[in-house]
Amino acid sequence: MSRFWWGHEEGNRGISWVSWKKLCQPKGMGGMGFRDFKLFNLALLGKQAWRLTTETESLWARVMKARYYPNGDFLSSNISNHPSYTWRRIHEAKEVLDLRLRRRIGNGLTTRVWGDAWVVPNQLGRVISPQPPGFEGMMVAGLLNDGGGAWNEQLIDNIFLEFEGTRIKNIRLSENAIDDDWFWSAERDGVFSVKSAYRLLVGGFDSLEVGGASNWEREKWLWPRLWKIPVWPRVKLLF
Repeated sequence: MSRFWWGHEEGNRGISWVSWKKLCQPKGMGGMGFRDFKLFNLALLGKQAWRLTTETESLWARVMKARYYPNGDFLSSNISNHPSYTWRRIHEAKEVLDLRLRRRIGNGLTTRVWGDAWVVPNQLGRVISPQPPGFEGMMVAGLLNDGGGAWNEQLIDNIFLEFEGTRIKNIRLSENAIDDDWFWSAERDGVFSVKSAYRLLVGGFDSLEVGGASNWEREKWLWPRLWKIPVWPRVKLLF
């Protein structure tokens, strides 16, 4: 596609004025919106990785677990010695989930304070405050009051950096002691979408989290105006 766009012909190589990576950026970020098929395929595989993580009782997930990670879960699985082509590709998609897969806190019993991604808004999702001695293996439930449903603010203030403690205390808790589960923080409904995963992979949502803002959100008003400037189309491509 790049050769076609820049007029490459046999024996006559055209000049690529803009990198292919730039052309694959959304128009709202100054690109042409061309689809990067490699990244799009990775985003599609990310959907299957999401299903293995969240639909653990489905027949397909149980078959994959029995074959490739009988003693753990998908996120902690290894590639294994003789993987099938399908498993290798799906396993690679774990990097897609790492972008915005987060834990939604219920009773806090299955989410590790240090190790799991549960702090939002935060690009990494993981606690960066140093772990004090004696808190190894601590679960988020240990940060709740005795009855659950509310944060132990005094404890949080004592063991976390100030800004991170504030983020944690701002996380809303369920009134019911439901189990922790997974959600996709790049979508307001918390459900993984290929569209948002692809945008993340091409850099369109550099810092998007629920409750946060992204470069794309901040710049989306600018590029539509640039595209409407009355100049030759070939000049617009140099923006």
